[in-house]
Amino acid sequence: MTFLKKELKSFKLFNMVLIAIFLYIVIQSWLDTEMSFGALFDGWGYMVSYMQGNPDIEGSSFFPPNIYKEDLVVYFLAMVETVQMAVIALLLSVIMAIPLSYVTSRNILELLIPGKSIYHVFTKSALYTIGTLIANIFRSVNELVWALIFVSAVGLGPMAGILALGVHTAGVLSKLLSEGNEAIDPAPVAALSYSGAGFLKILVYAIVPQTMPHFVSMVLYRFESDVRSASILGFVGAGGIGFYLFDKLRSFENGDVSTILIFIISTVWVLDKLSAMIRNFFI
Repeated sequence: MTFLKKELKSFKLFNMVLIAIFLYIVIQSWLDTEMSFGALFDGWGYMVSYMQGNPDIEGSSFFPPNIYKEDLVVYFLAMVETVQMAVIALLLSVIMAIPLSYVTSRNILELLIPGKSIYHVFTKSALYTIGTLIANIFRSVNELVWALIFVSAVGLGPMAGILALGVHTAGVLSKLLSEGNEAIDPAPVAALSYSGAGFLKILVYAIVPQTMPHFVSMVLYRFESDVRSASILGFVGAGGIGFYLFDKLRSFENGDVSTILIFIISTVWVLDKLSAMIRNFFI
């Protein structure tokens, strides 16, 4: 009983220390970044004034949006191109992310390379380290930076945006999928393993059925994110509706900016509803 009380005291002390450290980090970060809601409230009028525009300059206000038929067709086609970019980027990212997620999942590596010899341990450790490093590099670099890199290689246009989204999303997905892999119930895996089944059979009959709901959910989430990200890659010449958004922002044609934002918001909303339907089917 005395031992249990000591353990509880130690646990409470540990939690208090963690809370104190967390509060210090939050407060210090708030002060160092000069975060202030007061500044936002003080500048609220300027923001409203900016959105209202200059009455002497036509189209400088966000309201009403531009509803000229010719412009709507152009923005609609650009939005379609943006979604197409996200679709191809998602396909490329899944192709890269699945093998990366397996080599960055310790339980999968144990099945892929069974054995406790120095050679087996070194091989698993090397694969895990290399896979984790690649995934970290892919997702640590922002899509805009990747887009600039690929624009220099393939020129302006959607292809650079697709490659940028594909690489970044592959890094994010590999992390999300590897966490799903490591959270599976080991019992079905062990049962098949003891029966002498090979890695492919274990993967198909024990791992994939458990990870499929998580996989579908994460892939759909990243698709929605890719559509949003693709919408701004045009800022660096990587195609999509972002090109028009950046152009109109620079020229203060805010009526067109409002129209473009409506297209983006509406598209993401529709995709979110479609994703929910697909999730309900698989989960």
